[in-house]
Amino acid sequence: MTSNWTTVAESNFPWEREALAFIRRQFPVHEPYRAWSNFEFIAGDGSINEVDLLVFTPQGFFLIEIKSRPGRLSGDAGTWTWETEGKRYTDENPLLAANRKAKKLKFLLERQKAFQGKGKVPFIEPLVFCSAANLICNLALGARQKICLRDQPQQGDKPARPGIMAAILQRQCEGLQPPRDIYSRAIVRLVSQAMEQAGIRPSQRSRKVSDYLLDKVIEEGPGYQDWSATHAQVEKMKRRIRFYLVRREASTDDRAIIERAALREFQILESLQHPGILRTYNLSEHELGQALLQQGQANHEKQGFAQHPVLLKRCKRNAPPLLFHKATLQSTDASL
Repeated sequence: MTSNWTTVAESNFPWEREALAFIRRQFPVHEPYRAWSNFEFIAGDGSINEVDLLVFTPQGFFLIEIKSRPGRLSGDAGTWTWETEGKRYTDENPLLAANRKAKKLKFLLERQKAFQGKGKVPFIEPLVFCSAANLICNLALGARQKICLRDQPQQGDKPARPGIMAAILQRQCEGLQPPRDIYSRAIVRLVSQAMEQAGIRPSQRSRKVSDYLLDKVIEEGPGYQDWSATHAQVEKMKRRIRFYLVRREASTDDRAIIERAALREFQILESLQHPGILRTYNLSEHELGQALLQQGQANHEKQGFAQHPVLLKRCKRNAPPLLFHKATLQSTDASL
């Protein structure tokens, strides 16, 4: 095993372990190459961010999101659709989430002692590795930026296909420009020190809020982060859980303001009964702050955010948006 590859935690998913093994088998074993797999960090805004793989090479610093669903993939720069065994699955282009994580991680590393007066954190570039071996990729041209498949060698008259390894070792990938700098061993040592100082820890996918296990982030914005969650004993029971994020440097007064905002939204939504509004069940304490437990279901695509004019009058300005079904709500609805 390579000593410059840190497995912060083993993945629980065999397809993800296989994707990581594909990269690791071909990853250089000498400096200044480094890799960290399957970890999470808490960003400066208080949000939880899970990372499948982070790699440092002389050619670049990459945060890699792994997607292993097989079948046929289509979509544009905003939305992807997989067709697998006759079923369709639609989700946000994962590059968008990877890009948000990359920015948050760079900001976190910049604040560590390792980089104080000793240089700049290299730009972290997001990549998506679609690791299914026989995936048929029909993404629109504009949606292929920084998207990588498996590298394939030349076979007869069929030319070689550059993939994830060509991207991280040679920057052969749509959307990757020629490197601005060639990173040295000195820089990778600073990055490694900053990773240790930042409190990088194993991905805690078994984290619980009340009786519910967090699954994945489904929405986030200034001041909040929403997760899908599944009951620890009853798999069919779903919830949508909102965390009211608290910045690491927040004062006691700022924390109190956020707690009051969470309590206010809970009190408003808990008292409302409307078919277009997600039902609210509970407000729970958590290590990240206040957590609001709301109605959830397996298909979260049917849910979203809306700013209802009547409810906005009852909420603090600039607070996180209230949570609704995407069903049309009439602003003059007397039941509100």
